[in-house]
Parts: sequence; C-alpha cells; structure tokens
Amino acid sequence: MRRYRHLSAGERDRIAEMHARHEGVSAIAAAIGRNKSTVSREIARNGRNGRYGAIAAQPRSDALRKACGPRKRLSDPAPAAEVRRRIVDDRRSPGQIDGRSRLERGGRCVVSFSTIYRAVNAGEPDPPQAAPEEGARGRLRRRGRRPRRGREETRGRIKVDHEVSGRPREADARSRLGDREDDAVVGPAPACPVTMAGRASRPLVGGRARAHSSAEVAKAEARALAGRPLETVTPDRGKEFANHREVSRAPGGVPFYFCQPRHPWQKPTVENTSGPIREFFPKGADFSRVTDEEVQEVFEKINDRPREVLGFRTANEVYREMLHSA
Repeated sequence: MRRYRHLSAGERDRIAEMHARHEGVSAIAAAIGRNKSTVSREIARNGRNGRYGAIAAQPRSDALRKACGPRKRLSDPAPAAEVRRRIVDDRRSPGQIDGRSRLERGGRCVVSFSTIYRAVNAGEPDPPQAAPEEGARGRLRRRGRRPRRGREETRGRIKVDHEVSGRPREADARSRLGDREDDAVVGPAPACPVTMAGRASRPLVGGRARAHSSAEVAKAEARALAGRPLETVTPDRGKEFANHREVSRAPGGVPFYFCQPRHPWQKPTVENTSGPIREFFPKGADFSRVTDEEVQEVFEKINDRPREVLGFRTANEVYREMLHSA
C-alpha cells in the first residue's frame, strides 16, 4: 500500500504553469503523476479568483500542515493551571489526577497520566516566570532507592508476643476495620511522627512522639488508637516498638503482630505512606520544630487523596463507607 505524499514545490510550479495555459485537471494530473482529485483539491484550496500561484500556495500548505496535528490537551491555560494546582497544592501524582478524573466522569478520560507526565517534564503547566524549584516537576515523587542487601542487622532485638504469621485471616484479607500497620518516621531530631495505616480502608492516623523512644512512641500509639476500631497492629521490630505490651494491656488494648526481621514488605500499606509523608517532611526534617497539629494536617491531606488501590476514592471516603456498613 502506497503512502500519501504531499505535493512538492516543483509539482506546484508545474500545476501553476499548466493551469495558466488553461489545461485541464486530467492533463495536469497525468503530467505530474498524481490523481485527479489531488490536483483538483490543490487548486480549490490554494487558488484565488480562478488563478493558481505556486509561490503563494507553498507557504499556505506549510501553515495548514503545521496546524493540522492533534492539539495538546494542556495547551489551554485552564486545564494546565488545574493540573499544576493538583500537583503543587494537593500533592497528587499524575496517576491520581487521571484516575480521580475518570471516577468523577464515569470513566471518561480528560487528560491521561502519561500526557500529564510529558507536559510536566516539558514545563508546560508552569507559568513562564516560575523558577525551576517552583515547577510542578519538582513536586513529583521520586522512586525509592534500591534496597541494600547483605547487610547484617546490628540493632537490638525486642521481645514479641505474636508474629505476623499468626495474624487473623480477616486482617490478611483486609475485610474489616481496626487492622493497622505501624511505623515511625525518623529524622535527625529526637522527635518523630508515628504513622498507623489501616489495612482495609488505608486511612493514616498517628501523631508526633516527643522522642524516638519506646515510651514516647507507645504514648503516641495510645492517643492515635483511642476511640477507633481496634483489632490488630502490625509493626516492624524496631526498638521504638519495644513498649508494645503497654499499649496491648491498656483499656481497649490491641494485640501486636510483628513482621519478621528485615521484612518491611510484610507491612506494605504503611510503607507506601513514606513517600507522601516525605513530600511534606523531606529527609533531614527537624521534627522538634513540627507541632502535632501540623502532623495531623498532613495526615488529613494524605487521607483526602484519591488512591488507585481504592478505585481512586479517598481513604476517608472508604473508611466512612465501611464504618456505616459495619
């Protein structure tokens, strides 16, 4: 199958010469080896007042070819500004923006995540006067580093009552509220946020511990769990969780099921919250200068993000649905 070729400048010169001599379309088409319809369209499109000039026709054809391509979705200021606001202000990824848009529009795609990535990398959503550090590209999450293997565990060991292999089936199936995974975000200062993510609906709760110690972490856990559905907690074997029995024995306590040593993938839900939290508190952040109110505000922003694993609903939406249906 032959591919269509646009008319060249030489062919347009020949058309102009023969058309000026009042030769027919068929004769012109045979002379330049083109179809009659091609010659007829060319004369109708680029001719003026019954005349055809190759000098004027060529630039008009070039302009039409340049304008005939598909228009970029984010070339308009309004959708570009909306994408920038979602990335910079709401801290949403291109996938979250695309998925939430499809959910709200009955599956119809407005701007795909790949289009958003290309536009952001090209700087299209950013205003011309924006500095590089203020651009949307700088707000996209980076991939995590590859795990370093073969390192010997040098941290102290803690006594555990239950291992994750003995966790109830309902917790493994993510079929109920109250099953949570536990972690601590460590910085250079003694203070640290304690993060607890629900396995079923993925809401993030927790708070700021005044020190990265087992006593202070246990207090933060107790405050975060008060008044919420309680079934299980799955932490790693960091020494900050050594005081877990105090939380388990407290009124309304909850059993702790510990991951195996160096197996963070056994608590994937809370591990996946590290990236969003680091968007607000980069590595090296001094948590002694951060208040608990600021930590709670960040948790609430993350809980209001659409999540692909939840069908691009938010963790708060799914939590309320499960709570009302229980």
